[in-house]
Amino acid sequence: MWAIDNQTPFSAERAWVRDKNGAEVWLVAVKGTFLINPDGKLSLAEEQEKLHLAPEFKGLPEASSLNYDSDLHHKKHSTDILIQGDAWAPEAKPVRKLNVSLQIGPINKVVRIIGDRIWKKSIIGLRMSKPLPFLKMPVTYERAYGGTDLISKDPKYHGWELKNPVGCGFATKPEHLVGKPLPNIEDPTYLIRNWKDNPKPAGFGPIAGHWSPRVELAGTYDQNWEENRLPLLPDDFNEAYYQCAPSDQQIPGFLKGGERFVIKNMTPGGRIEFYLPIVTIGFTTHWESGPSVEHHGVLHTVRIITDKNKNKLVLVWHTHLECHHRVLKLASTIIRIKKGQLFS
Repeated sequence: MWAIDNQTPFSAERAWVRDKNGAEVWLVAVKGTFLINPDGKLSLAEEQEKLHLAPEFKGLPEASSLNYDSDLHHKKHSTDILIQGDAWAPEAKPVRKLNVSLQIGPINKVVRIIGDRIWKKSIIGLRMSKPLPFLKMPVTYERAYGGTDLISKDPKYHGWELKNPVGCGFATKPEHLVGKPLPNIEDPTYLIRNWKDNPKPAGFGPIAGHWSPRVELAGTYDQNWEENRLPLLPDDFNEAYYQCAPSDQQIPGFLKGGERFVIKNMTPGGRIEFYLPIVTIGFTTHWESGPSVEHHGVLHTVRIITDKNKNKLVLVWHTHLECHHRVLKLASTIIRIKKGQLFS
């Protein structure tokens, strides 16, 4: 009962979840890992990444950014595109600032990387120190605008940036920033000029479910919910909550394969260019009695991992089958590649 027969070279996992109104849904996710070769061609990775059954953080969830979100959320309505890695100065020559970028279809996103700086006290208030040169810089939310300020003995001057509570640069009073670092990662169209500036944190990685703007989509858990909906999700729960990529890294609908990706200044070579593989995953679900059901997967997540020596592409296809009244009759799901260019 509830078995999967994975006939692909990829990793696969399944789970039962409930939709907003409590109906049982059978989820099956498939994760394929590819190497991005220097010429832009893809090859199947010898080690296939396992699926993540729960969110995974870089450290403690309350003090670090999200590394991976769950691969078994109920449903997404568009493809999340994520990048993990470091920014690299071109030609191995240290720089004080540079732009890194992602281009795919309608997305053309640019992020400014700036060397280490601190806030200094001056006769006209706070000023920024000159950026230090760098050769590489981790592109993480810990180095983007945000953070917490608990310095004051008076709790009314405590605060945090809900969009990125693990970042840097946030404060409730200017004197709390003296000697503290400014963000290394900024949106070039909204660069920080003043300690009061409150820009949207910049980055390419996943956003945690307890950060804004995702947390606002999770719904209202109040007395009305306790009395009328518990243990179901609130009436105002929005399925967009399941999207973990920044809003400007979500492709409307789903990517189909064949799309061209260009990433600049996130490898020592300066540029990654490749085409998304064209792969269709098919699923056949069998029951203890009655006809089988054919269904297909959609591409939920595209993750590019850049590294000095090896760049990887990780794809997650996902299918969900509503079968509330047949939970105990579901026998197995067979997973096949229905169409695709397979790799050596």
